[in-house]
Amino acid sequence: MNTKSKIYLKKRFKKYFWDNIIDAPDDIEHREFGTGTLDAKIKVRHKSFKSAKELSGYLKREAPYFISYSAAYYRFPENQPMEKKQWIGAELVFDLDKEMDYFIEESLNEVKEEALNLFEFLLEDFGVRKKDIKINFSGSKGYHIHVSNPQVNALDKDSRQELVDYVTANGFDLDYYFTREAVSGVNLGGRGDFHSKDDNTAVVRGPTEGDTGWAKRAYDVAMDLVSSDEDKLKKEYKLRTKQAKIIASNREHNQRFLREGKWDALKGLTKHMREKIIERYAVSMVEDTDRMVTADTSRLIRLPNTLHGGSGLIAKKTKNLESFNPLIDAIAFSEDEVEVIVKENTPAFHLNENTFKLRKGKNRIPEYAAVYLLLKDKAEIA
Repeated sequence: MNTKSKIYLKKRFKKYFWDNIIDAPDDIEHREFGTGTLDAKIKVRHKSFKSAKELSGYLKREAPYFISYSAAYYRFPENQPMEKKQWIGAELVFDLDKEMDYFIEESLNEVKEEALNLFEFLLEDFGVRKKDIKINFSGSKGYHIHVSNPQVNALDKDSRQELVDYVTANGFDLDYYFTREAVSGVNLGGRGDFHSKDDNTAVVRGPTEGDTGWAKRAYDVAMDLVSSDEDKLKKEYKLRTKQAKIIASNREHNQRFLREGKWDALKGLTKHMREKIIERYAVSMVEDTDRMVTADTSRLIRLPNTLHGGSGLIAKKTKNLESFNPLIDAIAFSEDEVEVIVKENTPAFHLNENTFKLRKGKNRIPEYAAVYLLLKDKAEIA
């Protein structure tokens, strides 16, 4: 990036921080901060601020391209080795991203659906209160979900990793939820006997409509399966023609049995069921780095409502995630046109209800799009 472009960007960032009030995180005096440059998201860490006023002054003065704060609380967060900070506790943080070279609205909608899915897990499976959950757009490719209350803040790394495994269905074993029961009502085998052939007269007992968690999700998928027509069973559930015909022709019978907790009609379909349950309900955290964020009790995470130095968008707090559109609601800069020299033809990308597909050379585009391309090192100020 040339000097003229760097000067332009620094002026734009400084104006943003002068014009906007950035809320400080709770207990700011116990948080560690890190700042970044155009070359590194976290170039300097172990910073601390005693008050919101001190943080605000720093942001106006320095206008950092990136600023992050610790999910953890420390007795002594100031500049010193981690072992001397004295860890007190840490918010539970989930980082959900969708890999994309340029902003594509469909991709961002997909990761928003994952965030909504995780939100439901937190409420329904873990009993977290809504007021303890905060969801922020990351400023680039996804969302940060914060959970904070005394019980959660005290969790260690292993417990946080278990939570990740739970919501992503890592190690999910459908057979765990089944038992075999003789017609007389005698239990024949405990858990995991869905495939047993020891007693052909046994009834397979499984999840019911009244269950919760993954058991209820398994029931919902099972009911959808036994209620499907032959075409859907073959296309969506990948059943062979013979299997699909048998299931479809006994729809009402199978529905009634399933409501009674009897899963006999689904013997031999565990693999199909498991794949569909995970596909439909598991939170997608593909990257190992995303999984590590939650387990890391000293992780730095983007300070809400500051700018992302790779996109120029705001790492925006969301009040209503369902209606939030980051490509509109997180725009920080104006519609004023700026002339830039695009370094190479760009694919189509979306920003502020506009689609851009630019040719190499001089282009006049809105300021928000110019900042975006400058930060991606795909253009220079003309």
